[in-house]
Amino acid sequence: MRERLRNKMVASRQLSVASIVKTINSLLLIAYCLLLVNCSTKNETEAADTYICPMHPTVVSDKQGVCPVCNMDLVRKARPGEEVQITEDLARLIKSPNAIVTSKIKTIKGEYLSKELTWEATGIVTYDTRQVFTVPVRVGGRLEKVYIKNVFQPVRKGMKVAEIYSQELVTAQQEMIYLLNQKDQDEALVADSKSKLKLLGVSEIQLHELISSRKVQYQFPVFSDQNGYVVADSQPAPIAPAATSMGMTSQPQPMPAPAFIREGNYVRAGQTLFKIVNTNALRIELNVLPAESKLIKAGDSITIAMNDGEEIKTRIDLVQPFYEPGQEFVTIRVQVPHANLKIGELVKARLKSKAAAAMWIPREALIDLGLDQVVFVKTRNAFKAKRVDVQLQTKDQVAVLGLSSSDEIAIQAQYLVDSEGFIKNTN
Repeated sequence: MRERLRNKMVASRQLSVASIVKTINSLLLIAYCLLLVNCSTKNETEAADTYICPMHPTVVSDKQGVCPVCNMDLVRKARPGEEVQITEDLARLIKSPNAIVTSKIKTIKGEYLSKELTWEATGIVTYDTRQVFTVPVRVGGRLEKVYIKNVFQPVRKGMKVAEIYSQELVTAQQEMIYLLNQKDQDEALVADSKSKLKLLGVSEIQLHELISSRKVQYQFPVFSDQNGYVVADSQPAPIAPAATSMGMTSQPQPMPAPAFIREGNYVRAGQTLFKIVNTNALRIELNVLPAESKLIKAGDSITIAMNDGEEIKTRIDLVQPFYEPGQEFVTIRVQVPHANLKIGELVKARLKSKAAAAMWIPREALIDLGLDQVVFVKTRNAFKAKRVDVQLQTKDQVAVLGLSSSDEIAIQAQYLVDSEGFIKNTN
């Protein structure tokens, strides 16, 4: 009986252990299945890529396609572990070309030195306004004859240039003749009449002829008091052609045709008929850049090259201290008396001056942005735009401020300009 009970207890214990083992195996199987499900979900999540637009980062999609804004192809966003580490060198490369440019262009350093400057300027022969005379009329009337037909026609002192009819002059002659014909002449009235005729432009010879003939002269001549060439009263003086920042010059603008006085015109008392220019007193006017004018002063030597190859060495007479309306350049004047020149003739001049010490760089290393001028300074393997101030300019070189002697700059700055962007310069 006891043996049978013991066997039942052993069998019950074995059944309990088997049940526990079976339960543990079931739990392990469930945990394994859950682990497989989690891994599968993670792999599917990692395999789901994201696509974005390079131009519009806010456009995001879970599949390839095109951007609805710009119609560009969407690109896959980098997966975890694919990101590129941004180093210092790479950061310079990916900067905007407006701020920094990577290139292997040749470089040069500026030279700090004092040098003698030589530049050319184009000018024009004009007349000295201090030697311009006028031929006025002293009475109003009508021009019966005009002997001057052309601009720049030569005249001599005492030459008859016109004849005028004046009612005032006729009346003054009649009064004089009336006083002379009186038996009892009033010497005071006769003297006053003579003075009136002289004030109206009657010469001593003409007055003597009037007293002798006692006949009214209806046409009185107008004489020139100077030698020279005649120009109309409205004729402007030739103006020097304008210089440009590139050392070239533009042709002078054509002058309008002067309003030349003709026979039959009515004139008023004191009106100028003609201007007479003394061609023995000529001068040359040249236009130079404002930066160059700072190195020029009255008395400096200058060489004038004529069209026939002749050279005239003289000195600067005046550096004009102000600008004319609409003028952007400084005018310098050179007196050339008794020279074989013609008014309006174009000439070239060569000027020399000693400049103060400055930083000189090649002209090709400078970019003119209008309001600013910049150079490209090398920093490691990249170039960065830097603003400078231009002091002086020659045909090949430029003197600047804002650059040190240790700065390496690009020789050909134009090669570094992004044609589709703009340059951000730094001081």
